[in-house]
Amino acid sequence: MDYFRRKFSGGNGSGRTLVAVRGGRAPGPGPGPAMDAGSSPAPDPDPDPDPDPDPDPGPVPVPATDADPGPVPDPNTEVGCGPDPDPNPETDPDVEALPRGGFRCRLCQVSAANRPSLVEHLRGKKHRRLRSLRAERRAQEQRSLFVSGFARGTSGTELAEYFGAFGEVAAVVMDKEKGAYAIVELRDAASQERALAEPQHGLAGHRLRVRPREEKVFAYGPPGRGPRREPLGPGRLEQALCQASDVDAQMSQLVGLLELSEDERRVRHLLVTLFQEVFTEFFPGCAVVPFGSSVNGFDTRGCDLDLLLDLEPTKSLQASTRDAPGAGSGSGAEDSILSDIDLAATPAPEVLELVATVLRRCVPGVRRVRAVPTARRPVVKFCHKQSGLAGDISIDNRLALLNTRFLQLCAEADERVRPLVYAVRLWAKQQGLAGNPSGGGPLLNNYALTLLVLFFLQTRSPPVLPTVTRLRDLAGDEDRTVVAGWDCSFPRDVASLEPSTNTESPCECWAGGPEGVPESRHCPHRSLPQARCWLSSSTFLGTSTSQGR
Repeated sequence: MDYFRRKFSGGNGSGRTLVAVRGGRAPGPGPGPAMDAGSSPAPDPDPDPDPDPDPDPGPVPVPATDADPGPVPDPNTEVGCGPDPDPNPETDPDVEALPRGGFRCRLCQVSAANRPSLVEHLRGKKHRRLRSLRAERRAQEQRSLFVSGFARGTSGTELAEYFGAFGEVAAVVMDKEKGAYAIVELRDAASQERALAEPQHGLAGHRLRVRPREEKVFAYGPPGRGPRREPLGPGRLEQALCQASDVDAQMSQLVGLLELSEDERRVRHLLVTLFQEVFTEFFPGCAVVPFGSSVNGFDTRGCDLDLLLDLEPTKSLQASTRDAPGAGSGSGAEDSILSDIDLAATPAPEVLELVATVLRRCVPGVRRVRAVPTARRPVVKFCHKQSGLAGDISIDNRLALLNTRFLQLCAEADERVRPLVYAVRLWAKQQGLAGNPSGGGPLLNNYALTLLVLFFLQTRSPPVLPTVTRLRDLAGDEDRTVVAGWDCSFPRDVASLEPSTNTESPCECWAGGPEGVPESRHCPHRSLPQARCWLSSSTFLGTSTSQGR
């Protein structure tokens, strides 16, 4: 590990040191993408007294030149996107129809009970102002540059003077948390194109990395509101489920109550994008791939974010660069910050520690980074401060990726799969069979329960899901894979599967067949106002499981 310490303290003797990583030569995808989802900072579990936890440099620009920057647009006025004469919900991309009637404006996160209310909202001041703000943000992105690689202490004025050679600079926004990157906004797109056409940029002896600013999805978040929903306690869960007319409806509703919200999914996607941007600077060609409960189709609120940092493309790129005659100048591997580290020859624990160092020093908002090389599957643990998400990064876990794809296939194969899995999980937790408080322990975890349900559905007569043997037969040549001795051959496309001939409802599957379903499953709550819902009582679950064993 002394080698990596020298790399991050500048003592590698090669002239290409990583002093600049601490002093600003660190990547990032732009100001705080994880906060663009409208999330509000979560309570800080980290003792680090960070005076400014927000990774977004904010809208306050550094004046670029002495020239008059022009009038600042009033956020309450329209800029080139006035309201439609007659807004049409059917054609407006910001509008979605709700399943039970009414509409929702995705841009403003506002619901309308009927069409007249929606039209009034679309013509209103708030919606027009946000449309204007979104248009302005997109215009800024199209004429902005993402710049990294400069020395610590470099000011916005210095960057503005340098990029002023390509056109008038409107503003420079510095990364105020780690001083690792800057956003340089030019007055027009032509100036941006001239800067990007320059083959190499340098400032004060440091080579600058210059690329277009990433275009991000514009998302509005009302102040004080974020993607984290209130905890769903047993009382609220029971109250919500009792609104359903029967057990099948309750099982379907349970999925919506426990799965990740769209805002939570957006935050996770933005975090993956952030990590990809950063790690690409250090490991060209690498891929940051989410796996596990966040993306396997059986997600739940608060689940960890599991990521695989696939370094195999980087190793291949390094090998091809070394073998190619005259390689080095301008190649992707040589252009990386850690170009002189041979990943193929470096022990896994040291690579893991290097990943932890990059996370700790170069990713805005990441806290509590800890490498665990002695775990059964070595990982780097982290916590993202603004979203409150905890996660793991592994560097050699291809089998987990295929497990995730297999679960995705099962979740998409039949609409009964997800309701049954979520119901069994909840029941097992209520019965004290699952839910280890510290992650490990004698109780079943969600992954084990999910596999049990899938096996049960594979062994129904007729089966709801195809067996593993049948999946292997259906796999095409491109789907055949063996990892660590395990045959992971199965179709990647759900369209390759044959429709199930099993006609049982989710409730009937749970009960072991129609004969195991009590008549109470069809009792609407309006005729039994005092009835308790089946998931929080023993009436249905206790009966059905005993009959279905």
